[in-house]
Amino acid sequence: MLKDKKILTILAVLLIIIIAGITVMCIKGMNYGLDYGENTTIRMYIDAKVEKNDIKNIVTEVFGKENNIKTINNIESNLLITTKASSEEQLNNLVSKINEKYGLEMTTSDLTLLNNPKVDILDLVIPYAMPVLITSLIILVYFIIKYRKFGMLKVTVYTIISIIGTQLLLLSIYSCTRLPINQYTMPISMMVFIVTILVLTEGFERTASKVKQEQK
Repeated sequence: MLKDKKILTILAVLLIIIIAGITVMCIKGMNYGLDYGENTTIRMYIDAKVEKNDIKNIVTEVFGKENNIKTINNIESNLLITTKASSEEQLNNLVSKINEKYGLEMTTSDLTLLNNPKVDILDLVIPYAMPVLITSLIILVYFIIKYRKFGMLKVTVYTIISIIGTQLLLLSIYSCTRLPINQYTMPISMMVFIVTILVLTEGFERTASKVKQEQK
């Protein structure tokens, strides 16, 4: 009885977290990282020999810590800078600091700007959806066949709830804690999916072993 109460308490806490996460997501949306949220890319060519670390320091000083700098065609002077946003004052400040650092006479007209909208979360999920769905169906059929003695409906419901529930829990944690949605989000989700399957398998095997012991 005590064990059952602990399980119910854990399930209740997890359910509260999921509901809270969905609520926060509906009200505030998800917190997108730099590459997936609204951002501005600034393309610039610096007619001088530059060190990427020096440019990084200048960009961080002007735009803050959340930025990304890439070279175009592996040319150190040909840069693509990504920031959350860029005001006219910040752009002037950027050009001024680079001119001061390298003795140039650049102007903001030498910069190419592109404002990018945030990536829809569905665009992140869809590429993974079909492989995960097919894998889940195969695993579900395997579980139903191997553990049919527990009841097909029970195995089906338990498996589906476990897979969907853990993914909703992960999404809710991202939503509540405001962790950024970035290039690591989907790989982490896949890892959680794999761990869920392993835990399910272990749980079914333990139950099967226990039933065998009781039948002896």
